[in-house]
Amino acid sequence: MRSAVKRSGAKKEIEEDWADFGPDDLKPGEMAPGLSLDGFLPYLLNRIVNRLNSDLTGELKTVGVPLPFYRVLAVLAAGRGTTVNELSVYTITGQSTLSKALDRMVSAGLVRRETSEEDGRVVNISMTDKGWDTYRLALPIALRHYDRAVADLGEVGKGRLLKCLRQILETVRASDFP
Repeated sequence: MRSAVKRSGAKKEIEEDWADFGPDDLKPGEMAPGLSLDGFLPYLLNRIVNRLNSDLTGELKTVGVPLPFYRVLAVLAAGRGTTVNELSVYTITGQSTLSKALDRMVSAGLVRRETSEEDGRVVNISMTDKGWDTYRLALPIALRHYDRAVADLGEVGKGRLLKCLRQILETVRASDFP
């Protein structure tokens, strides 16, 4: 017999294998049979990113650079995005939130918006000299946090981790951007 649950008004059926799943099926520390929470990659990645972001946000505040500004400046410095769509993907920020941040960054003189000559619907974003000054102020802070996070891995371990993470990103990537 298959059970069903309702979510957001739409009826969703529970997969047959999970229809009778309950607390008696789990050992202490498991989130699913044979899978601990600490062995679940999305959970670990989320904890790591949240911790890194929290620490980085706190230190960037001391130099007056909000984390969203730093993300935009880092992506622009790397030459990875110039349009709002690209920046949204690479900064991992929704377009509405990013648009508000870009408004503030334009007002602060950190970036400029320019309509594409090829397509008037496309707006390109570029860093100003003041944006580069701000990025140079924030970059050493971000690099210290990165170095602290990977310090115990060594070069070989860091290389392996990056290779694995890039492979996972390629597998789950939803955009046309690398």
